Formats: sequence, structure tokens, C-alpha cells
Amino acid sequence: MQTTWTFANFIAQYGPLAVMTATLIWSVYQFRLSARKDETNELRALIDTVSKRLEQHVDDGAASRSGIADRLSAIEGELRHMPSADSYQRTEIALEALRGQMEVLSERLKPVSEISNRLQEFLLEEAKTRRTQ
Repeated sequence: MQTTWTFANFIAQYGPLAVMTATLIWSVYQFRLSARKDETNELRALIDTVSKRLEQHVDDGAASRSGIADRLSAIEGELRHMPSADSYQRTEIALEALRGQMEVLSERLKPVSEISNRLQEFLLEEAKTRRTQ
């Protein structure tokens, strides 16, 4: 006995199998889609966290660099007023020359000091003699 295959017979025999297979494939697809969606959401949250930390780090770095720049500017301002090694050496040489001149003046003023002392003694003696007279 030969059975004739009609479209209705075919659907009646294999239709439920096709529907079950399609349902299974759809369920697997939806499960994978939701798993990827969860992973994607987790990755987005992680990216947002890292992005916020990076922004904070950049802001902190900018503030730190700004503070360092201010301190460096202040130091540079102070260093402008300080003498250079060349001017320090010239000042030292000039002070040595002044020290030499002071020693010469000190030696030259010794006779003047002695004259002043003798004059003071003379005037004191003269004052004594006038009192006693």
C-alpha cells in the first residue's frame, strides 16, 4: 500500500516537529541574546567606572600640575632676585678690595689718633694749670 503524500499529510506528520525545532532555535537565540545583553550592560558599567576614574585622575593631575607650576613660578621669581655666580664673584672681589683699603686707612689713621691723644692730654694739662692758678 502506497500512501500519497499531500501537503496536508506532510504538515500533519512533520508540522509539530518543525514547530518544536523552531521554538527550540528561538529559545536558544533569545537566551544567547539576553546573555550578551547582560554582558554588554556589565561591560558598559565597567567602562563608565573606568571612564569616571580616568576623568578624576586627569583632574587630579591637572590640579597637581597647576600647583607645581605655581610653586615653580614662585621659585623662579625668587631666583631672579638672587645674584648669579658671576655677580657673586665680582662682589667677593670688591669686598676683598674694600678690606685692603680699610687696612690701609687704619694704618694711616694711627698717627692721627696719636696726635689726637697727645692734643687731648695737652688740653687736659692746660686746663689743670688754669684751675690751679
